[in-house]
Formats: sequence, structure tokens, C-alpha cells
Amino acid sequence: MDKTKKEKINITSIPPDAEITITVGGLFYQRLNKLLIDFGDSVDKKVLLQAMYRIKQGTAEKDHYAFNLETLIILLRDVEAVFKETGQTIDQELEVELPDDLQNLKDELGNLGDEPKN
Repeated sequence: MDKTKKEKINITSIPPDAEITITVGGLFYQRLNKLLIDFGDSVDKKVLLQAMYRIKQGTAEKDHYAFNLETLIILLRDVEAVFKETGQTIDQELEVELPDDLQNLKDELGNLGDEPKN
């Protein structure tokens, strides 16, 4: 059996109610947006839909993936809001490809129960 010993270490932590102000550039915002997209693409559609459902229901904290996804969404939403408030956004039309099963995905999201079905 391996022997272990306990040692005290110093760590720096941040209280939950602490707040700071930071400057975020447009390029960094784009990187955060790509992170969100890649995070969503890193799992199966059903896992993503279940996480979105949990977020919609306010129960994201019950699932690590949903909780982390919600964290990224909140961060991006809040950063984007400041860009909008300061008049630093550009509205433009963009053509996107939508999956053939988009309506099925929307229906599935609406029909998901609170607990994941594996």
C-alpha cells in the first residue's frame, strides 16, 4: 500500500460575490463563439438537445455538460450585450445551411423529459 502524507498548501480563490470588469476584444469574442460551437459539436445531437432542455428548464446544474454549456452561453450573451450597448455590433444578412431534420430536432427538444434517456 502506498503511503501518503498530508501537506498544507496555499491557494488563491475568488469569493462567489466578487466582481471585476475586463476588456474583451472582438477577436476574443469570436474565439469564445467558436469554443461554444465546438463544445456543442463535441457531443451527440441527443446529448446537446438534452443539455439545451435542461438549460431551458433551469435544471442545468444536474448535468456537468449542460452546466458548462450554460456557462459558455451566459458568458457569450453578456459579452455580446456590452458590444450592443456600446454600439459595436454590425447587423448583416447571412445564408446558412440548416439540417434537413431541423423540425425533427425542434420537436425532439420540445418532447424531451427532465431526465436523460440513454
